[in-house]
Amino acid sequence: LYGARPLRRAIMRLLEDVLAEEILSGRTKDGDTALVDVDDEGNVKVVPGEERELLPQAAEN
Repeated sequence: LYGARPLRRAIMRLLEDVLAEEILSGRTKDGDTALVDVDDEGNVKVVPGEERELLPQAAEN
């Protein structure tokens, strides 16, 4: 069993590495939607998602 912090660090490390590679390679660009999946072998992969309109950020009070 893992504690919350080690589990969070592992998820962030795996996700950030894959997303960074996608962005740096140009396969994922600003404004793109990407879906993240894990295959049966435990490999994290990023696949293009369907285009969606982004909601405007809520105004700060």
